Amino acid sequence: MTALSPKDMEIIKRAPLLMDLPGNVLKQLLEESHVVEFPRNKLLFLRGEPAEHIYLLLDGWVKVYRDTPEGEQTVIGILKPGETVAEAAIFLGRDYPASAEVVSDARLLELPSDSLLTLLREDGELGIRMLGTLSQRLRGLVLHIEQIQARSTPQRLGEFLLSLSSEKEGAVTLDLPYDKSLVAARLGMKPESLSRALAKLRSYGVTTNGHQVELSDIAALRTFCITND
Repeated sequence: MTALSPKDMEIIKRAPLLMDLPGNVLKQLLEESHVVEFPRNKLLFLRGEPAEHIYLLLDGWVKVYRDTPEGEQTVIGILKPGETVAEAAIFLGRDYPASAEVVSDARLLELPSDSLLTLLREDGELGIRMLGTLSQRLRGLVLHIEQIQARSTPQRLGEFLLSLSSEKEGAVTLDLPYDKSLVAARLGMKPESLSRALAKLRSYGVTTNGHQVELSDIAALRTFCITND
């Protein structure tokens, strides 16, 4: 396997799917895994293909989506470093239920499903931990749906922008991790609605220049995002 950097190991040990693994178990799993690098727009897998791997993002972003009968895409999620792709399909022993595509140059840890399932069969406690991880992921999806229903379009966009920075106050300049059309799809809105939301957020210190977004007053934007309309 390609050598993992200290930063890679920090991401791996913080990943919900792997963080509770005993050291010897994690070492064994990593010995059977591979670091892979993919350019932007590279397909990881297509819906219906055998679920042979789980992917953990080390760098970059991945879009998970399903094609509609009309030939359009429904974006299920945009995953960031530290998140895993396709773990549910592995545990169910089924084909991938959706497709996944790299939306920026990315590095991923490719974990073989057979090795992980063998570890789970040998250690029931480990299986319970993994079940807890899947439950947390499901809860996250439910919260995302609730957010879409409860927040206005500008608020959803504001919360997304705040999530891209660890700063709590002051100003910050951000680089959008992927195209604005994907940001819109991730937040359950159309591109034209995204443009209107950006215009609305100008009064809260949000300005854009291509892929760069400047937040001049993080505290004011956060207050707006949590205020009931």
